[in-house]
Amino acid sequence: MKIKLDEITEAGLSLDIVEQGSALNEIAGGSLDFSFLSPVKAHLELSRQGRSFFISGEIKTTIRMSCSRCTKEFDYPYDAPFSSYYERAGKSAERESELRPADLDVNFIEGDEIDTADLLLGQIALELPMQPLCAPECKGLCPKCGADLNLGDCGCARDTGKESKFSKLKDIKIK
Repeated sequence: MKIKLDEITEAGLSLDIVEQGSALNEIAGGSLDFSFLSPVKAHLELSRQGRSFFISGEIKTTIRMSCSRCTKEFDYPYDAPFSSYYERAGKSAERESELRPADLDVNFIEGDEIDTADLLLGQIALELPMQPLCAPECKGLCPKCGADLNLGDCGCARDTGKESKFSKLKDIKIK
């Protein structure tokens, strides 16, 4: 869905939108590390002050991800609030000038509309964990044989008798 910037008044605009996960995946070029199991539902509050726009709201969906320890897929319920600050892009010379620290919190809009699919995908990507875990107590895979340690001990001799390259440090005596 595209929202025309001229439709956003200073009084504000409130929207409830639903985007299909397949549409968001197409925007990313099919290169997402996760997949959507349900449509992405969002409530948006948009307001305007001159050339500046403030968008806040809440996004809800269910995402399928792979555990970073055991590589099993799991479902991740996503429910997060967000807020973003936008300004209409000015002259190209302004955009190429040096950024001030305050500019880092600003998103610049080129054109006359905001694409909600881009907005939602960007907010979801910012909030997802960098190393997703199927469970906090996930033991992962055996580094030697690759067995899933959540199912039990694999029985292979992992690093037994092999000295660590740091094992000589234990012999150092400090006076």
